Amino acid sequence: MNPRDFLTLANALAAGTTEAAWRSAVSRAYYAAFHAARLLLRDLGFRTPRGDQAHAYLWMRLSNCGNARLEAAGQKLQDLRRERNRADYDLDIPLPQVSVPVRIGVAAHVMQTLDSGRVEPVRTQITNAIRTYERTVLGVVTWQVP
Repeated sequence: MNPRDFLTLANALAAGTTEAAWRSAVSRAYYAAFHAARLLLRDLGFRTPRGDQAHAYLWMRLSNCGNARLEAAGQKLQDLRRERNRADYDLDIPLPQVSVPVRIGVAAHVMQTLDSGRVEPVRTQITNAIRTYERTVLGVVTWQVP
């Protein structure tokens, strides 16, 4: 399955007539960007953990990858997760339909930016920077030869 399929579904849900559909759209938009980030890091040779730890793993590494555009995408991924959590858990706070396309647009932009990390010289630059970040800041190495 392609992460962009979640973005397509998010757009369809955003056109729905219920707040439940709009909230689901926000959630699917986040997961489109999440899985795109996960695939990028996997393709660069990083082992993303499973479960809850994967969320912070991805945005922290992107936010420290040495490329300003991708670092901003990492921060936006974290923002999208926060919005997804609100949509999924804070049911007492209304989520207006008008806000949903903005969040979907952010997810689409994050995914487009992540695509730029697949080509040289950016690919090597961010791989090396994330490896350095893991080793010197986190004290853990999740990179293996791809």
